[in-house]
Amino acid sequence: MGFREVTEFFREDLLKVEQCLRDNFESSLPIVTDIGDYIMNAGGKRIRPLLLLVSSRLCGMPSNDRVIKHCCVIEYIHAATLLHDDVVDETTVRRGNETVNAKWGSDASILVGDYMIARALVLLSDDIQADIFRAFGQGSKLLVEGGLLEYSNARDILVTEEHILEVAHKKTASIMALSCQIGALLAEAGKSNEEAMVDFGNHFGIAFQLMDDAMDYDAPPEVLGKPQGTDFKEGHVTLPLLHLYQHSDKSLKREIENFIQNESLTHKELDYVLERMRETKSLEYTMDKARGHMAEAKKILFSLKFPCPEYLELMVALADHIIDRYTPSNPSLTPIS
Repeated sequence: MGFREVTEFFREDLLKVEQCLRDNFESSLPIVTDIGDYIMNAGGKRIRPLLLLVSSRLCGMPSNDRVIKHCCVIEYIHAATLLHDDVVDETTVRRGNETVNAKWGSDASILVGDYMIARALVLLSDDIQADIFRAFGQGSKLLVEGGLLEYSNARDILVTEEHILEVAHKKTASIMALSCQIGALLAEAGKSNEEAMVDFGNHFGIAFQLMDDAMDYDAPPEVLGKPQGTDFKEGHVTLPLLHLYQHSDKSLKREIENFIQNESLTHKELDYVLERMRETKSLEYTMDKARGHMAEAKKILFSLKFPCPEYLELMVALADHIIDRYTPSNPSLTPIS
């Protein structure tokens, strides 16, 4: 089973999620409606809602209005963070389109992101379950901490690998873990299954981010949905660059230090760094780390006794897709978000 089969299995549910996202984003303010339509039409593979849908099935909860609504809440929170991140990073292209801050300005991007969070809270308030509300609060807190952690060490090549993994855990994996956790909570699967699904989601999310970090250097723009080397040009020290730096001589280290402080890097510098990464196998190192985290995620899955284990293959297919979609300089890459 592959990713297409997973999305086809949940086709009706995903259509309901899309409708829920649109129905709950209505506003009397034209700018909110315009930006909302623009964001919804930009698409995305809805990985986080899929994680919630599969988790709830595994734990014995069939898809229903509650599950769909919580998928919508997850996606609103995720979309809001992207709107805010694009302002912080001054990003102009996402998923092959202009970002909201590039098209409408930073103020609009921030405020519509705030509006999305408000809509998420309204949806949650319609169906208050204390442990679910607490999980959303904790997951959102970790997500914001990840952004702050990344911001506080921007353009710092002397960060540690542990720091980079902590950013990946908090900024990316936390909301994926939350998606899995909510599925278990909706199904009332018990504390042990809930905690296991959180652990699975954390490893899944870290693997996702590490693969994304490798792709930023080597995947073409049409796959990334943004210019190649965006993280590098924005001064983000991700694992491929850190690994390269740690395995460079003094001369190359000085060059990397200068690159990371330069806010006007060109594709020439990116190509140069990519060639050095190929020499030190920094992309392969990053992907090996990703594979390790995904292997741990699968190990957690197969250690549990789920009420509905027949859905395990769906989760495994999602995990495999995150890893298998990319090999260095592979022209058959497929985008994901």
